[in-house]
Amino acid sequence: MIRKLLLIWTLMFPALFMVSGEEVSSRWVTIPGDTDVYEDMMERAVFLDVPRRDLLNVIKGYPAEELASRPRQLTARRCFWKAWVLYKENPDSAARLSSRALALCDSARYPYDHIRFSLMQADILRLRGHYADAYAIYRDKLSLLHRIGDRFWEGKVYVAIGALMQQLEEYHEAMRNFRECEEIFMAVGSEACATKNRINIANIQYLLGDSQGALETLDGLDTNRYTLSDSIYLANVLVSKFRISECADSSSVLRALDISRSLGNDHLSVLAMTSVGMLRERQGRSGEAVEIFQSALPIAERLMDFPNLRDILAGLEEGYRCLGMTGIAESYHSRWREIADSLYNHERNDRIRRAEHLATINRYERRIVEENHVARWRLTLIISVSALLLVTLGLSLWLMWMWRRRAETERRLKEEENNRLMLLNRHYSLEIEAKEKELASTTLLMAQKNAQLKDLSRQIECMGKERGMTSLHAGPLKQTIMEQLTADDDWRYFKLRFEKVHPVFFERMKDCYPALSRTELRLCAYIRVGMTAKEIAQVLSVKPDTVNTSRYRIRKKMQLASDASLEAAIEAVG
Repeated sequence: MIRKLLLIWTLMFPALFMVSGEEVSSRWVTIPGDTDVYEDMMERAVFLDVPRRDLLNVIKGYPAEELASRPRQLTARRCFWKAWVLYKENPDSAARLSSRALALCDSARYPYDHIRFSLMQADILRLRGHYADAYAIYRDKLSLLHRIGDRFWEGKVYVAIGALMQQLEEYHEAMRNFRECEEIFMAVGSEACATKNRINIANIQYLLGDSQGALETLDGLDTNRYTLSDSIYLANVLVSKFRISECADSSSVLRALDISRSLGNDHLSVLAMTSVGMLRERQGRSGEAVEIFQSALPIAERLMDFPNLRDILAGLEEGYRCLGMTGIAESYHSRWREIADSLYNHERNDRIRRAEHLATINRYERRIVEENHVARWRLTLIISVSALLLVTLGLSLWLMWMWRRRAETERRLKEEENNRLMLLNRHYSLEIEAKEKELASTTLLMAQKNAQLKDLSRQIECMGKERGMTSLHAGPLKQTIMEQLTADDDWRYFKLRFEKVHPVFFERMKDCYPALSRTELRLCAYIRVGMTAKEIAQVLSVKPDTVNTSRYRIRKKMQLASDASLEAAIEAVG
């Protein structure tokens, strides 16, 4: 089947495989188990705007019994493509196939399929006159196509919206959409679609009163390679040129008539014959005009093509009058009146229906604008709140950083201050320790001096007894030595120097231990400067055992434990 399908394509449409400068981007997700290239080929056909009637043989490549054995999503795609090809030839069949494709579609796994199937459904709704419903689908899917970046099908949707607006007689809006799709087609490189869109722009220009601009748009279109490959489109271009030129371009309409006859297309034949009949009337060839109108009349009646039927009857009336057949002319005039009245009622109903659809579309657009406004407001609010939160967070982080920096600075300053105080205390401690040592040394020196003086006093006394020295000389020497041995003077000197180092020692000791006597406080002072019991005994001119006994009494009065240090307790006080 695949080989057969490829053979059909290569034989019928070789241009599809030899297109230079035009790239087709397919977004169909591959279905597991599907080895066909059907979607890619059909997408290329759409990209090149191959006439749908030329694809009728291609869709026959998948009969219904074969589709039944294929995966569900693959069947949905084949139904879609059949509906797309039959859209103009058999709208009812296309509608059934499109509905089946949507029913079979797994929109969760294949969202792009659902978009394309929905657009097909919208085309059918537009063809049946359900303009508002079709418009809602177009607008919804247009935003999805824009989101996924499918620019080509964005352009196709703009064409559909433009055609819908043209049918609603909103010509300015139709022109905006046709111009939009023209830019898209040129941007994506679809010259075929851009070329065929020119007839839409030309018709809108004509409807807006710009006949010259419309003719300029159509200029050269009938010789374009894409136009020549589509006979029906070519015939429509030729008829448009004839009518926009106010029947001046006779060669175009005659060429269109030949094309319509060769194709056997009834709708196109009626349009072409009606246009040729009008041309013959203008040329004064009433007989030929009547003959052409008579050929077109049964076809128009069968197709119920009321606009062309009205022009045909008017042309027959005018032609027979010119031929002098007044009775026949009156009969056609009566039929024309009936058709005109019927068409008037139909057009009036159409206008009412179009107004209703247009009102629905406008409400839909207003709702979209309101939703977009609300969305923008919400987005602005979210951005504002987010910005406020970010600013608050940033400010909080900055304040936290500043607080930590300040705390760190304060900590460092405090550490430096503590270090400075420690150094200062250490310095003071060393200074006090040095002074205490100096004081202890001085006290010991004084004790040694006193001991030497006492020894000298004893020697003098011995010399006096041995008459080695007269009492006249020994008396003053002993008096002098005794003056130097005054203990109170030594104590006053020690106390003066001690209080410079420990100014509140005696007061604190007295406050903490009021039971201590003055002599015991003096002993505590000697202990405070680090003097040993032996050194204290030397200073006080007593035995070391006496000092130890005094230390025991002091410990008892201070109520120290047996393992407690007397030196540490005294040092703790002051």
